Amino acid sequence: MNLFSAAVAIVAILSIVSIAQKWIEARRRDAPPDPQMEDKLQDLRDRIETLERIVTDQRETLRRKFDEL
Repeated sequence: MNLFSAAVAIVAILSIVSIAQKWIEARRRDAPPDPQMEDKLQDLRDRIETLERIVTDQRETLRRKFDEL
């Protein structure tokens, strides 16, 4: 395989990969949102907000320090 053949093969492979990535991305965008997944996502967001509130709460931090003593 000479240098020209190798360059053509590399360009062809990169083009095929690029086209495949764009095709997969387009299929993901066109897919309707799953209501169950949206519900689960909202539940996870609520949990994260609760955990952030607990971790950043000064009273909770003070309570933990007393518990550690």
